[in-house]
Amino acid sequence: MTAQEALSSLPSPEDPSKDALWDGLQRAIRSRMKPEQFETWFRRAALASFDADVVRIAVQNTFSRDWLRTYYGDLLADSAREVFHDARRVEVLVDPELLLRRAPPPQAPAEEPERASAVHSGESLMPRTDVAPGSERNLAREARALGNPNGALGNSRGADGGRGLLASSDVGLNPKYTFDNFVVGPCNRFAHAAALGSAEAPGKAYNPFFLHGSVGLGKTHLLQSLCWAILDRTPRARILFLSCETFVNHFINSLENGDIAKFRHKYRNVDVLVVDDIHLLANKDRTQEEFFHTFNTLYHASKQIVLSCDSPPKEIPTLQDRLVSRFKWGLVTEIEPPCFETRTAILKRKSRERGRELSDDLAGLLAERIDSNIRELEGAVTKLLGYAALSGQPLSVDVAREALRELFHTKRGQPSMEDILTIITEHFGVKLSDLQSKKRTHAIAFPRQMAMFLARQITRHSLEEIGGFFGGRDHSTVIYAVDKIQQLSEQDPASRALLDGFLARLQGPRS
Repeated sequence: MTAQEALSSLPSPEDPSKDALWDGLQRAIRSRMKPEQFETWFRRAALASFDADVVRIAVQNTFSRDWLRTYYGDLLADSAREVFHDARRVEVLVDPELLLRRAPPPQAPAEEPERASAVHSGESLMPRTDVAPGSERNLAREARALGNPNGALGNSRGADGGRGLLASSDVGLNPKYTFDNFVVGPCNRFAHAAALGSAEAPGKAYNPFFLHGSVGLGKTHLLQSLCWAILDRTPRARILFLSCETFVNHFINSLENGDIAKFRHKYRNVDVLVVDDIHLLANKDRTQEEFFHTFNTLYHASKQIVLSCDSPPKEIPTLQDRLVSRFKWGLVTEIEPPCFETRTAILKRKSRERGRELSDDLAGLLAERIDSNIRELEGAVTKLLGYAALSGQPLSVDVAREALRELFHTKRGQPSMEDILTIITEHFGVKLSDLQSKKRTHAIAFPRQMAMFLARQITRHSLEEIGGFFGGRDHSTVIYAVDKIQQLSEQDPASRALLDGFLARLQGPRS
């Protein structure tokens, strides 16, 4: 559709219907961009309000707001000029209640009041066989509210998050993120078993289930697998899956709008509550108070609570002790970086899913070079297969070196903090998460102090910045570490030789 065609189909500026104006604005925006861009950034947006000077568009979160402001400001202004026939400023704001306003919850069938009362009576989540007529249509309506035009339910698995995933959830469920597709290894076997156990007996086995680990290790995969497994067993389970940032924004909006009762009803009338990045509760006392009471209500009603974080509960700064205690009531488990064997299996699985499988030698070579997280493994597979397909070459070590040359060649330059951490973790056999934790055992403290000394010697980071790399320690801790390693190197020849070896590796020629 051209811009002129879009203009001819727009409502007149006198049209009082906000929905009609938004439909027209959407058509104008769609005519100026690719369909996939529109679906990504504007499908879940809404027209919040407008006046003679400003048009306000609401989006789900701060990331979307910042992206639209940065990359689509001119496009939005031009589209608004078409719709309103004059120049108006376009503001993008965060409205976490967006989906609820656009697609209000359907009227519940007759048995639903009993289901709602189960939250307060303590009834555990069990499969329902007495599905009333029309209830599937209600679930389909929720699926459509998340962008599924067919409202596909039953055994279908759409990335839009159909079935019991509530419309106010942040994201849909990815059909690839199931237990069947999760590569289990020594680093994640316990986390996988715990997530599976929570799904098989929600609200009973492990409640709450608290999963923590660094970025890109599979936390999202396990959380979504848990949701899929629950929906397989109980298709009508009410699951609310969202980030902690959204919970905070919902709560702030409820206070501003005076509808705290509606907020509490939404969060406490669910069967499963999944909150990602729970560490964002730090420094938010009032929100922590509200989450505390929400937690208690769901827990005593035997509803499953699932939380994820990049650190264990006790290491979340300024988190109230009573919340830390409750997070430990169930099962706290860590998902660790994948070992070599697991990385190799992941590479072979990811390549197989894309139609070509890496040989053992090639997968092993890449597994040796990529040891940080699973996302980098998947990115390497995608790039390698794409390069081989475009160049018409078979998969081989030589092709891998060409396609992924950044893995095999490091440019000369100033050593970075990442270089230091890589050397220290490899030499001492410690994890980065341990160096950044509060652990003070000699096996952890000495490598940490050595890394701080090296960072002070060969990088331009300030004392505060160096401390920030190691769990937010202050400058006095860094000074103590530097002084201690300096004294040790002067008194102990072995420590001096070790330190010289590190410096030679970091500052010498690299290829």
